Amino acid sequence: MSLLHSLREFSRRVGLWFIAAGITLAVLFTSVLIYKWTVYEPDPPTTAECQSLQILISADSAVEAHLYQCQRGKEGNWQGYEVWLYEPYTLAWQRVLTAASNESSAACMSLGWREDKSLEVFHSQSRGDLNVAQSSVIYYDPQGRPETLSINTERQDNCPMPGP
Repeated sequence: MSLLHSLREFSRRVGLWFIAAGITLAVLFTSVLIYKWTVYEPDPPTTAECQSLQILISADSAVEAHLYQCQRGKEGNWQGYEVWLYEPYTLAWQRVLTAASNESSAACMSLGWREDKSLEVFHSQSRGDLNVAQSSVIYYDPQGRPETLSINTERQDNCPMPGP
């Protein structure tokens, strides 16, 4: 009887352990799904309400820098500038910078290369208005080797290419 009782207790503990592990995994899986659904991953500018302002292509044509003016949200309640990098060989888009703007401000933004390893973002806003998602990006050149592109910002009262 004692052996049967201890075997029953052991199986109950193992069963409870498996139930607890199953519940933990279910909660973890559900939280990952909720995270993926709620984290804002914006659509690429080609599928969103965005107007292309400037395109720069690197010397080896491995990466393109795109400047867009976009409206996002259900009612277009956010508008501003977005800087995206596009890799033609992998067809990948990466948003590297955003800056909100409004109709009343005369904000401008433009792009330029510095030594082909650095993307310069010229802007007329304060630094606090810029949201730099990535200060450097790794992309692959046509031979498949990784290259690094740094993102730099520079405030100018008059951008080389005025905004709308």
